[in-house]
Amino acid sequence: MNNRQRKSLKSLIGLLLLGCTQTSYALQLDSERMQMIAKGEIPWQSLSPEEQRELKEYQDRWNNYDSEKQNKIRKGTQRYLDLPPERREKIKQQRKHYQQLSPEEQQRLREEYRRKHR
Repeated sequence: MNNRQRKSLKSLIGLLLLGCTQTSYALQLDSERMQMIAKGEIPWQSLSPEEQRELKEYQDRWNNYDSEKQNKIRKGTQRYLDLPPERREKIKQQRKHYQQLSPEEQQRLREEYRRKHR
């Protein structure tokens, strides 16, 4: 075997090993998704692109939530996505204003909201 053939063989073996590693990782991800689905949880990858865009702040911790919390968040997102664009814009503005409030003021508003919506 000449030098050129050895280099080609090494490259081929490297690509095969890389493919095996990627396949193993993909199988592990599929296994994790199947376990989540079996528990009634929603894998991040199964959310629609619109849901993922709206829930991007939850992405890093999404798979740590139980199915009840995931469903609650997802239903809220669906309600939001079903709103007319003008109403969604108003909600974005209200949320931006809320985030600028002090923690004490935010807590006061949360308590007020709970009292009104019992």
